[in-house]
Amino acid sequence: MTRLSRMHQVVLTALWLGVALGAPRGAGGEIVFATRREIDVGTDPIAATFVGGDPTRLLVAGGDGIGAFRRDGDGLARSARSPAGRGAQVLVAGPLGRDGANRVVFATRDAAQVHIALLDGRGGLGPDEVVALPAPARAARIAALAPGGLSVLLVLHDDGLSLLEQGAAGWERRELAAPRFGSDLAVADLDGDGRVDLIVADAAAGELRLLRGDGNGGFTSAAGLPRGHEPRRLLAGDANSDGRVDLLSIGDDGLLLHAAEPDGRFAAPRRLLASPHLSDVGFADVNGDRRPDLLVADRSHGTVTVLLATADGSFATGDAYLVGPEPATLLVGDIDGDGHADGLAFSRLGGGATLLRGRGDGHFDGVPCAPAAFGDLTAIVADDFNDDGDVDLAVASEEGGNIGIFLGSGDGRFRPQLPIAVGRQPRALTVGDFNEDDRPDLAVANFGSDAVVILIGDGRGGFAAPRPITVGTGPSAISVGSFSSPTSVDLAIVNSLSNSVSVLYGDRRGQFSRVSTFPVAARPSFLIVGDTNEDGNQDLVVGSEFSESVAILLGTGAQLAEPKTNQLSGAAKPSVAEDFDRDGAMDLVNPNESGGAIEILPGVDADRFGESIRVGVGRDPHALATADFDHDGRIDIAVVHRGSQTIAILLNRSPPPKPVPAKPVPAKQRGGHEA
Repeated sequence: MTRLSRMHQVVLTALWLGVALGAPRGAGGEIVFATRREIDVGTDPIAATFVGGDPTRLLVAGGDGIGAFRRDGDGLARSARSPAGRGAQVLVAGPLGRDGANRVVFATRDAAQVHIALLDGRGGLGPDEVVALPAPARAARIAALAPGGLSVLLVLHDDGLSLLEQGAAGWERRELAAPRFGSDLAVADLDGDGRVDLIVADAAAGELRLLRGDGNGGFTSAAGLPRGHEPRRLLAGDANSDGRVDLLSIGDDGLLLHAAEPDGRFAAPRRLLASPHLSDVGFADVNGDRRPDLLVADRSHGTVTVLLATADGSFATGDAYLVGPEPATLLVGDIDGDGHADGLAFSRLGGGATLLRGRGDGHFDGVPCAPAAFGDLTAIVADDFNDDGDVDLAVASEEGGNIGIFLGSGDGRFRPQLPIAVGRQPRALTVGDFNEDDRPDLAVANFGSDAVVILIGDGRGGFAAPRPITVGTGPSAISVGSFSSPTSVDLAIVNSLSNSVSVLYGDRRGQFSRVSTFPVAARPSFLIVGDTNEDGNQDLVVGSEFSESVAILLGTGAQLAEPKTNQLSGAAKPSVAEDFDRDGAMDLVNPNESGGAIEILPGVDADRFGESIRVGVGRDPHALATADFDHDGRIDIAVVHRGSQTIAILLNRSPPPKPVPAKPVPAKQRGGHEA
């Protein structure tokens, strides 16, 4: 197996490097990464709907009212905005009333009323009619209860369910028998008798209540579905392509499928996706096989996951994509007009919407990511752990006390394996071949147990039982180096609470029996391995991003010497260095955790950098790993999002660098005879 090159680490300190940071960009390549496609839909988007199910017409309720959008090229552009509907959390639109005109219905969760307004040709709202309700609204649907009949409005509220239809004197309301405090409502012909039925998600009772329609606007209560969970969100449709209407419900334990049986009843619920914070789900055939696939939004991870329908009526987990933080609403349809289903995820936290453009092959243009089943991700490394030629990832979870292995498929996508327990608060990890079997091993710094844990890899993606080695107090950073010989694989560990650095000298058999510990400056946080004095031996630099001094431990070829202090002009911070644009100059990248971005300093030549490039990647980017994940010859970036428990894959789309024209050679320097 060919060993992967380690990512370079440097220090962003102008005095130390002798570089002019922020110098004007000279000749070089262009750095481009595939990122999320954001659409400005206004502030605080709470609810969104297509007008009458038409994906070319969109309404969004937010902090600045209700905005109307129309298809514009391959995206959406605002056509009108109404200040009405500020703070509306219930929003539906479509043909409603005796004239069949498009109307907009909106309501807030703190007022016992709904607003009904005509929608004009530009998407603006006319004067709204206010209809009182017994209690604040939770959900609303527009439906025709009989074939060819006029559409009516069904409003689920805290006291039950109201049916509103337009009469000669205005909107008339009558109450239907339904549970109180229902959380969602669906409308469908469940038994194929041509009559519309109603399904109410009753979170309090933990079931779905069925109301069978009589075709004349009346309903009778039927037996509820088998208990599954406390449903918050509900969707009706033919999920398994058998011609019957199934039900999908979202609750605290994930997404459940309630499949319809031939006798009109429903089978026991089957879990399709396990996650406690799913927020919305939509149907779409995303791969052209004429089976309805699913797109599922997850608030905690900030993702949309694709579930691909299979021939046997089940679903296979496809890609997950990073969208805005805490997506609350998901709309699915052909938004850009290319014939393929797209997804539009609305993020109330931070505002905006993320457009996932469908390619028709089951994949979307966006940022693929690997959601983790554990929280508080702190570190990441890349290597080929199963010897298949594709780059894999290892991620440390401080909260879970384990390491997650994600096996790469060679196209920028990763599938998680069972986590490996390593001890208390793993905060950093590194990869190296500790026993010279040409298979990658892992070393983990456990902050909570004052130990480094060694995991010997088997070359198939598995690892032997963790073996701890005691070091200083609070180990928080770890690096591989060759300190005892040019070919040795040793380890250096920062002990942030005992203000020291430990060096573990390897014996090439996976053992580290010789340990040396050196005092350094207070609150050390990072390590850099390299030949600082150009004597051919690797040295070690230990520093803190809160300090202007670093400790340098010079290598003798057999060990590291006592540390010497070097003063810098400012606080230093390690950064990843790679040639992302393939122009021969190293580019620097660093996560900006508070800004939800990574920042790239493009290298111009050996000692100059261009202006910083900011790439928005979503909330809490904490650590980076680099490698060519999709085998296209360009270095990509994996970003650990600590708070949202995801690993975003930023695929490098930088074009080849432009060739530099050769300078003309004076005639006297050319070969041959002069004329």
